[in-house]
Amino acid sequence: MEQQQARQKVMDSNEPGEIRMKLWEVGWEQKQLYTGDYWWHTHDYKKVGVERKAVNDLLGSIGDRLSRQLENSLEHYDIRILLIEGSWSKVTPSDKIISGRGIEYYTWSMVWNYLRRFQDKGFTIELTVNEGHTIQRLNELYALYQKPYSLSAMSKEFTDDRLLALPSGCRGKTGMNVLEGKSLREIGMMGVLELEQVEGIGSKKAQSIYDHFNRRNNV
Repeated sequence: MEQQQARQKVMDSNEPGEIRMKLWEVGWEQKQLYTGDYWWHTHDYKKVGVERKAVNDLLGSIGDRLSRQLENSLEHYDIRILLIEGSWSKVTPSDKIISGRGIEYYTWSMVWNYLRRFQDKGFTIELTVNEGHTIQRLNELYALYQKPYSLSAMSKEFTDDRLLALPSGCRGKTGMNVLEGKSLREIGMMGVLELEQVEGIGSKKAQSIYDHFNRRNNV
């Protein structure tokens, strides 16, 4: 049941017809979503939510309406993406926008600062040029999140995401030896001499791992 849920990918029934048709052809389900326009699960069952905005609609939404949508996504999804579609060259942000506070005027600086605020809260931003590119990118993102992250050319065969918590240079076979049978918390409490007892860990790597987990104490 969990595996079936992990493979699920869903689009909102209010999205443009062309996008819905093309995504339906490659296995996307169509539902009325409470928040966001698309969602799916990652390989480790985190929920990814995508809010799609056309560039011209983005400017008209900035403020109360878009803020509510993005805040709802922050509460509902583990990974949040704001996908902005269209050409920026055809947009003049100094045009007047009618919002709940009346007529307002936005400059490029205000637009970027608004987006920056939500990036700081946990959104990442994807840019697409048109609906076709959006369809392509959604499928690429879904495929990306079905696989554990590739860590490097040297350690691509190791798929334990906890390797990312270890210092650079200790994320391949060395890292797997350190992680075997232990939690990250336990590793963080190990001393240099104790780390040196792990197969493949010399004094230099042991010190690197110890310093990595105890860097706050060394400030």
